[in-house]
Amino acid sequence: MLMKQLLSRENLLKALKQVEKNKGSHGVDGMPVESLRAHIQHYWTSIR
Repeated sequence: MLMKQLLSRENLLKALKQVEKNKGSHGVDGMPVESLRAHIQHYWTSIR
């Protein structure tokens, strides 16, 4: 049940917006935050 809440679309979107708002640093993959939203949209099925 908790995992379902954590992975809910609403919660993941809230997390993405928070990262974008904070202008977070890129991760170990070197992807800039500005590219994150497009990447998530493109790979959403496999990410989920």
